[in-house]
Amino acid sequence: MERADVPRLGRVMLIYWLMFGFPSSMALIERDRARRFGFAWGFALIATIALIGFRWQTGGDWSNYDRMVEQATWNPVDLSPLGDPGFALLLSFAARSHIGLLLVTAASGLVMGIALTRFCRDQPRPWLCMAVAVPYLVVVMGMGYIRQGMAISFLLMGLMTLRRGHVLRYSAWVVVGALFHSTAFILLPLGVMAVNRNVAVRVGLAVLGLAMLGYAIVSAHGGYVANYIDSAMTSSGAAVRLFMTALPAAIFLGFRDRFAVEGAERSVWTALSLAAIAAFALLFAFRSSTVVDRLGLYLIPVQCFVYARMPAAFARDANGERLLTVAILLLYAAAFFIWLNYAVNVDYWLPYRFYFFEDGLCLAC
Repeated sequence: MERADVPRLGRVMLIYWLMFGFPSSMALIERDRARRFGFAWGFALIATIALIGFRWQTGGDWSNYDRMVEQATWNPVDLSPLGDPGFALLLSFAARSHIGLLLVTAASGLVMGIALTRFCRDQPRPWLCMAVAVPYLVVVMGMGYIRQGMAISFLLMGLMTLRRGHVLRYSAWVVVGALFHSTAFILLPLGVMAVNRNVAVRVGLAVLGLAMLGYAIVSAHGGYVANYIDSAMTSSGAAVRLFMTALPAAIFLGFRDRFAVEGAERSVWTALSLAAIAAFALLFAFRSSTVVDRLGLYLIPVQCFVYARMPAAFARDANGERLLTVAILLLYAAAFFIWLNYAVNVDYWLPYRFYFFEDGLCLAC
């Protein structure tokens, strides 16, 4: 049966709703600042790693990455610093292993599972943060954009150090992420911008970031320019995705005093929120929505950060916080439902297939 012929039935989507339903259920009963790592978090961590890492022929870019592994089997992989040497090295290992692409997906699942769990547990409402992350950051990015998914995972690690003013550690994490997708370099100047109060320095660093991004794209991804910009390639659903980030960004900027964030952390999320709104605006001015959409992926953490704090920021009591939590969960449930049922490329995710349940593929066989 072809992918396009797969019926969109509830049973086919069940695994995705379980991925969203578990943290959502926990979000309804969690208490503010309750971060104890118990059985539930251990289960969520292992499940996230396994479902991303051991999927089989599931995800939008599966065939593309499978082709890369096959090509790497016969041709040397370019480890040039002008490319994505981290991913190239991983690809080289995968080509020489007997499990091929599964090694790449397992590595991406491990990186995203650990990074996302740590980032969520660093927020005042960890389970709400995780629930918000599932529909797009985990399912779409984690199971579709392997390289950029790994890059954003390292960015999450960096953001946790930057909130404490550790610029060098943040920069190191961004550089590691750029080894897998060089566009991550655009966020490198954010570290100094967060701790420096000089407006001129901040503007200069922002320009530097754009210059670094342009260099990375032109030098490492010549085809990127031709395919995305020159051809004015468009991404289905880009407006919705960018709006989903711009909305919490606008809320944060409009009510920053309510969110009780200070110092470097306040500067970081202010900058990212401004970038999220700018990305949404650029969508209507730029020829290629794909370029804006792909760069906007690095701003998705704004959704997790803001919504994990919104109940405490706006509610007056526990009942109010619970109502706001329910409202946020309903928003993401609706967005997830629409994506699972009406997204153009969702058939690549349906049905979800797990490596160890595929006949003749199990490592133990």
